Parts: sequence; C-alpha cells; structure tokens
Amino acid sequence: WKVKPIIVTSHLIGGLATLTLLWLILLRIGYIRISQSVGLSSRFRIASIVGLLIVIVQIVLGGWTSSNYAALACPDFPTCQTQWWPDMDWKEGFVLWRGIGQDYEFGVLDSTARTAIHMAHRIGALVTFVYLGIMTLGVILGNSSKTLKVISGIVGTLLVIQVLLGISNIIFALPLVVATVHNGVGALLLLSMVTLVYAAYQDSAKS
Repeated sequence: WKVKPIIVTSHLIGGLATLTLLWLILLRIGYIRISQSVGLSSRFRIASIVGLLIVIVQIVLGGWTSSNYAALACPDFPTCQTQWWPDMDWKEGFVLWRGIGQDYEFGVLDSTARTAIHMAHRIGALVTFVYLGIMTLGVILGNSSKTLKVISGIVGTLLVIQVLLGISNIIFALPLVVATVHNGVGALLLLSMVTLVYAAYQDSAKS
C-alpha cells in the first residue's frame, strides 16, 4: 500500500484502540483502583465524554498530519509561514482515498494542502487545550473528591506537556526524540481521559 495515509492513520487508531481496551481490562479487574465514590454530577459525566471525543479527534488529526508529511508545513509558531491564516487547500488536504499504486512516501500533496492539514491539527490542539484546561481546572478548584482531583491533575499535566512538545516539534523542525515522546504522551492523555470517563460512569452505576 506504499505508506497510504488512510492506512497509516488507521493503523495508529487500531493500535491506540487496542491499548485502550487493555487499559479498560485493567480497570475492570481492579489492577488500577479507583475510589467508588468520586462525586461526579451527570453534567460532568457528559463533559468528560465530550473531552474524550475531542482527544480522539485530535489524535486522528495528528495521525493524518504525520502520514501526509504535513508536520513541517508551518515552520514557525504561533504564525504559519509568517501568516495567521496562510493559503490552504482544505478539500485536497482531506481526500481520504486516492486509489491504489501511488507511492506516498514523503507525501504527494502540495504545500497548500499540507498547510491545511497542519492548521487543522493546530486548531484541534487549541480546542483540546481550552476545553480540557477549563474542565480540569474546574474539578481541581472545585469541591470534587481527592480521586477526581488527582485524575484531573494528571490530565491537565499531560495536556500541558503535550502542547509544549507540539510547539517544540515546530520550533526545532521535528526532532525524532520529541516527535516520539509527543506520540507517547498523546497515548497517555488518551488513557487518562478514559480513566476519568470510567470513574464517572462507575460512580453512576453504583449510585
């Protein structure tokens, strides 16, 4: 399939889905213990599900950015190509299937399409940072239980680290170590959000 972006991205999604299922098994059989009363409101349960979905979408965008070699389409930060809104080809950037036989190594898209993909990942990062930031701060500064505050603190810490790693990828032109750690922290952020949602609905089932 010659490094086809949709295949590469699907491979990433499949791997993280497997990791998530293994993590849920550990939670279910009790290897990872969570307080049975974490004091979550139904509104927060919905908010945590939305947060998890946002993280999943952002991970998919990250996979699409990487598989289309668009990580360096914007070599500067916070602007992109010294502009806040550069020329972009959104339609071309998000064509999922381009037929069989083409070699996708090093990418086949032009600059405007890669820029659109990169900017989508940046916008997704901003949405993720703002949403999860507000959610976790609300828990930490509120009257929630210690368990919930600890989980939210982990989510918030990983969120900040992930954003800093993403910015470092741009500023330092995608060093291998930083890019690898960025992937790893993304997986940990996903697992921490899964834990938060699991804790919310475990509490709901017991109440």
